[in-house]
Amino acid sequence: MQIILASHSQMAKGLKQTVELIMGKQSNLHAIAAYDDEQESLKKQIADQIMSNSNEKYLFLTDIIGGSVNTIIAQMIDDKENMFLVTGMNLPLVLTVLTAKMDNCSSDQVANKLEEFCEEARKELKVVRVAAQEAEDF
Repeated sequence: MQIILASHSQMAKGLKQTVELIMGKQSNLHAIAAYDDEQESLKKQIADQIMSNSNEKYLFLTDIIGGSVNTIIAQMIDDKENMFLVTGMNLPLVLTVLTAKMDNCSSDQVANKLEEFCEEARKELKVVRVAAQEAEDF
């Protein structure tokens, strides 16, 4: 499965760099930084990615629901059974997806796994309150 991180500006590239710092180079992980100067349009970047491996499954992870990046990708993959879209990407979600074995799964199985992964990633969102005494222990 090809995984494409897509965001406004550099978030996707930074997340990809962080993932590869932890896991090493990932040949199936790609990043698209939309709306940076001197780049091709978002639609062209996505089309180029899809054309390069048209028989593969694709997972697009975007930065924010309702944003232009998410909306454009949703429109482009609307009728494609082998393409999936998850918004609100974060590091735990990307790491989970990369370590999951989903290449031989049906589209329904992939969608179900992605739902589970999103639930797990949500659990990582926490407010961490550090009291003054605890901070001294660091």
